[in-house]
Amino acid sequence: MHNTAWIVLGLMVLGCSDDTDSKDSVSIEESDTDTDTDTDTDTDVDDSDYSTLSCEDVEGDCIGIPEGDTEALFEATNLAEDGLTIILSAGTWFLDNSVTIRNADQLTLAGQGMDKTILDFSSQTVQANGVDVVGDGFTIQDLTIQDSQKDGLRVEDSDEVIIRGVRVSWTEEASDDNGAYGLYPVRCTNVLIEDSEAFNASDAGIYVGQTQYTIVRNNLAQGNVAGIEIENTQYADVYGNIATGNTGGMLIFDLAGNPVVGRDIKVHDNIIEDNNLGNFAPGGTVAQIPAGTGLVLLATRRVEVHDNSFANNNTGDIAILGGLAIEGNLESWAIPADEVVGDYEDLGLPEDALGVYTHEVSNIVVGSNTHTDSGSAVDVYDYINRPLGFLIGAIYQAEDVDSVLYMQIGESMYSATDPAGNSNDFHICAGMNTSGTFSSMDLETMADRLDAFDIPTEADLFRPEAPFAPFDCTELDGGEIGDITITVE
Repeated sequence: MHNTAWIVLGLMVLGCSDDTDSKDSVSIEESDTDTDTDTDTDTDVDDSDYSTLSCEDVEGDCIGIPEGDTEALFEATNLAEDGLTIILSAGTWFLDNSVTIRNADQLTLAGQGMDKTILDFSSQTVQANGVDVVGDGFTIQDLTIQDSQKDGLRVEDSDEVIIRGVRVSWTEEASDDNGAYGLYPVRCTNVLIEDSEAFNASDAGIYVGQTQYTIVRNNLAQGNVAGIEIENTQYADVYGNIATGNTGGMLIFDLAGNPVVGRDIKVHDNIIEDNNLGNFAPGGTVAQIPAGTGLVLLATRRVEVHDNSFANNNTGDIAILGGLAIEGNLESWAIPADEVVGDYEDLGLPEDALGVYTHEVSNIVVGSNTHTDSGSAVDVYDYINRPLGFLIGAIYQAEDVDSVLYMQIGESMYSATDPAGNSNDFHICAGMNTSGTFSSMDLETMADRLDAFDIPTEADLFRPEAPFAPFDCTELDGGEIGDITITVE
C-alpha cells in the first residue's frame, strides 16, 4: 500500500505490548476430538467459594499480613520461597513500591475479597507496576489493585497462572495519566482469568499476550481504552465476559514480529455493548481506536465468534481486517521459522527465505450473534489520530454500519455489485450470522482513492443479502476448535 494510504488506514495496533486450593495446579489442553462449538467449554473447576481467608485453611507454609503492614508484606514477597501462601487481611495498604515476586514457584497471594483487601499504589515512587510476578504456579485472588503507575498486575514468563476475583482500577476515569494495563499476563502458558474486573486502563483492562493456552471467563472490563485484548495467543477460550463502556470492547489480533502465531481462539457468550468511551490513550497506535468499536479481528486465524450479544457500539460491532492495514511493510511480518513459538505448520501461512508471514486474517467463523442498535454514530471526529472512524463514517454517511465489516486486503476478486465477482480466498464465514448484516470493502483500492482525495461511498461496498454469499460458509477449514479445558486439582 502507498505510505500515505497505510498511514491513513493505520487504524489500530490494538494492544501494543511494550515487550511484550491455593496450590491448585493448572493444565490447559486441547481435546483430541472436535466438539460442538455451541457448547460451553467443559471444566471441572469448583465454582463454589474458593477464597482462602486465613492461614488455618492452608496446608504448608503460610504468612498472614495484618492491615496496612507494608513492611511485613514486602518482606514476605521479597523473601518468598516455593509453596508459600500469603494471606492479606481486610483493609488497605498504601504502597510506595511494587509488590515484586521472583524466584518462588507455587506461590499464592490472597485477600479477603475485592471490596475488602485493597493494595493502593497512588503514592508509588519506586518502580512502576503494582503486583509484578515471575513464577510458575502463581495464584492471586480476592483483592483489589488500584492506581499503579503502569500495569496493575503483570505476570511474565510464567506457567500455570490463576487470576480470580481480582480487581484492577484507577480512580480517575478516562485519564491519560492512568496505567496502561490492568490484568497483564504476557509470555505465559496455562493462564486462567476469571471473576475479575478491570476499570479505566489507558490501554487494555484485561490483556493476554504472546501466550499459549488461556481461558478468560466471567470478567468485567469497563471504562478502559480497550476492554479485553487477546494478542499473539494460541488456544484461548473467551466467554461469559462483559465488555462495556470502553472505547473498544474486545480485540483479537497479532502484531508484526511477535513469535507466537495467534490461532484457535473462541469468543462466545459475551456481552459487548455501549463501548463508546472517548479514546484517552496518551499516545501510540492504541490511540487510534475509534470510540464505538465492538470487536476487532486483526491478522489472526482460526477464530470462532458465536452467541455473543452486541449492542449500542456506535462505530460498529465486528471488524475483520489484515495486518497490512496497520503495518504496510510486508517484511516486518516475517518471523524466522526457527523462532516461531507454538503450532503453525497446518495454517497455510506464506513462507519464504525470510520466514513465516503472519499478516493475513483468515479462517474466521462468525455466527449466531445478536446485533442491536450499533453503527449509527461513527466516531469521525479525529482524522489524524483515528482515521478508521473517519473512513467508515465517510463511506456510510447516513447509513448504519453493517454488523460485520470485512476490510479485505489481498482477495483475488472484488465487486461491489456481483456476488460472483467476489472471492473468499481467506475463508471469512458469516453464513450463520443472519441476525445482523454483512459488508466487504476493498481496502487497498479505497486507500488509493484516499491518496487521490477521492472519498469512497456506500456504493463502493459489497453488501450481500443473507446468507452473504460468497461469505456464506459456516465452518472452519481444518475442523472446529476442540474444547480447551482447564483442570484444577
